[in-house]
Amino acid sequence: MVDRSHPSPIERLQLFGIGVPPQTADQLGKLVEQLDLSDLDLMTMRDLLQQAFDPRDSGLITLLSLMFAALNAGSLCLPMERDELLAHPMLTDTVDTGPSVSLVDGMMDGLAANHYSHLIGKAGEADFKPLVLDTQTGRQLLYFQRFHHHEQQLKNHLAAFLDQCGTDFPDEKKVQAIIDHIYDSRGIIRHGACNAPIIRDPYQEQAIRWALSTPLLIVSGGPGTGKTSLLANILRALVRCGTDPGRIHLAAPTGRAAQRMSEALTASLATIAEPDPEDRRLNRLKGSTLHKLLGYNHRSGTFTYYRDRPLNADILAVDEVSMVDVVMMDRLFQAVDPARTRVILMGDKDQLPSVEAGSVLADLSISDNTPWKSNVVILHNVYRSGGRLLELSRTINDGQPVSLKSTDFASALSMETGQWAFVELPEGPVPDADIEAWARHHYIQPPDEGVNGYLDDVLALGQASDSTQPIEHSPARMALLDSLFDAACRRRILTVLRHGPRGACEINTRIARHLQPRFDPGCPPGNRLFNGALIMITRNDYARSLFNGDIGIVLRNSENGDYQAFFRHTAGVSAFPAMGLPDWELAFAMTVHKSQGSEFEDTCLILPDDRQHRLLSREILYTAVTRASRRLIVCGTVPVFEAALERTINRTSGMVTPSAHPSH
Repeated sequence: MVDRSHPSPIERLQLFGIGVPPQTADQLGKLVEQLDLSDLDLMTMRDLLQQAFDPRDSGLITLLSLMFAALNAGSLCLPMERDELLAHPMLTDTVDTGPSVSLVDGMMDGLAANHYSHLIGKAGEADFKPLVLDTQTGRQLLYFQRFHHHEQQLKNHLAAFLDQCGTDFPDEKKVQAIIDHIYDSRGIIRHGACNAPIIRDPYQEQAIRWALSTPLLIVSGGPGTGKTSLLANILRALVRCGTDPGRIHLAAPTGRAAQRMSEALTASLATIAEPDPEDRRLNRLKGSTLHKLLGYNHRSGTFTYYRDRPLNADILAVDEVSMVDVVMMDRLFQAVDPARTRVILMGDKDQLPSVEAGSVLADLSISDNTPWKSNVVILHNVYRSGGRLLELSRTINDGQPVSLKSTDFASALSMETGQWAFVELPEGPVPDADIEAWARHHYIQPPDEGVNGYLDDVLALGQASDSTQPIEHSPARMALLDSLFDAACRRRILTVLRHGPRGACEINTRIARHLQPRFDPGCPPGNRLFNGALIMITRNDYARSLFNGDIGIVLRNSENGDYQAFFRHTAGVSAFPAMGLPDWELAFAMTVHKSQGSEFEDTCLILPDDRQHRLLSREILYTAVTRASRRLIVCGTVPVFEAALERTINRTSGMVTPSAHPSH
């Protein structure tokens, strides 16, 4: 009899109606267990097996198990060459060599004998089958039909853009004059406290030149390479070529990234000593999410803009493209007419790839042996004065060893700008003293003498003489709310995990436990809603224009005691009764994945205590480190940090040829 509460691997397969041949039962059970397949994976596998010649074929069960595991790891497809497959981390990291070789050999024999033809079609064939074998890139790659379709569509869209080269672009003499003008002392963008002019970087200049002379530009650069000022200069150059700013669209994958895109453009333009009228018109541009740009209908799952109804835009600039998966990128390019709209894609190819399948920016940023090699600019020079913090991000990205000398948490909190520290943690939860120290330092104590802290602004908002009026009707309270949002966005705890003792949810609960008595003394202990709570929306609410990842601040109405949540957008501030919000969670801490598209002056990274955890990777370290602009505290153990540094994310796709495709 099967124990449904704790089934063995074989019993779990049987519970989902998957029959296993006795001779390979142990090997298949171990494979499925080590690949960590979900219940949904097994249910879908069962449905596919029912279409096969032999639903109990161990080779086919192996193949489908590997396909689902590859998709769960973000790959679009599975390489079907025997040696490449056996060397894949999915097998070498999880399954004993002997059983894996035996299972893969059985699977390859079944493929060679055409036993799986009911399920597997070939690329280009008219018959629809659940899986597709594609050999067009010189490799044998096996896809689920949906992802093969979107990848092929995307490649076709890119080819259509490349076909536009050489048409309707300014001559070289005019391009050079425009570039000289925007780097002139009166028109150059400036940065930093000393208002120094940006450097005339050769890679940035090349990007501006290509943006004026090609329909598609792909730019990748790490922190401090000048992507923000580059985008502003590209747009300035385009309007000087006659582009109407009203026909320029800015977009990003998330609401926060779109907001930062708008704010960064406005801030860059504000530093110009003598802006032209064209520069002033660019100030009106506001970023939007990709879903909003394309007019996504959450009820039907369709988009307003698509192939037969393209976006009415001359320029489309998209930031944080590393977060965009292959399906969304295909949807975006479907809605763009290459004969009318130029596309600029920007991001950091070395950050974490998208949550969903694909690593589109990393694939597109490969400039060797690809049709789009003349459309890719990699920014190499770093201009940010980041001290040891910048050095750490470079070292991690290069996969070089990092010297980890532990310090105590209190000392780490008082570091100078540009520094980072490592705090050795004991096994188990983060010590409560460290959580309390972080909460006190960043949310209770004023940052400097005579300067309000987060707590001061929260209490002042409730004590203002006009506190019975809506905040938007009070300039003084709006100023306090802006100060509160600025303070909230300056610091964040980042975690690799969402759940567990070192996950974002648990750490948020513990921070709230320390803050609530000071922020909201009358609030019942343990109440998630309290005065000054920092929250994050986790489910889109299109009626309220609230989207997954939006950050809000909860404030208590001093008149009636009700809680309201305030959200700051590029168009202003919106407020909603807290009890009527869509799904949300506290946001004093968030996962590294959720932090993409954001930047914080002070960041604390909490690593898990399991060095084998599947989420540990060099990319997650790099992404976390590059969220910090001034100070970073890394909390964990040396073995866990080193394990993350050694492991890279490998996602397989058919976007490029094997010789051009590095690991990423």
